Amino acid sequence: MKLLEQILNELGYDTAKSVTLVPGSCCYLKNVKTISSFTPGLIVVTAGKLTITLEGENMEVGEYFEGDLLVNGSVKGVKID
Repeated sequence: MKLLEQILNELGYDTAKSVTLVPGSCCYLKNVKTISSFTPGLIVVTAGKLTITLEGENMEVGEYFEGDLLVNGSVKGVKID
């Protein structure tokens, strides 16, 4: 995911955060421990002590490796508990 981090840094996104959203394209999450729920319209993950809920359309897991999760698709909302 180093290439993605470099691209996001050049676009001005802060990859130190747990969630980076690129509107209409993808969502990048760090420190993901588990994927609790997954459908094309709803994804729920646990990242550290946080529960992150993504709502959208046509979402799919692009990459999941060593706690980094890339979700492709149209993410319409992010809720962090």
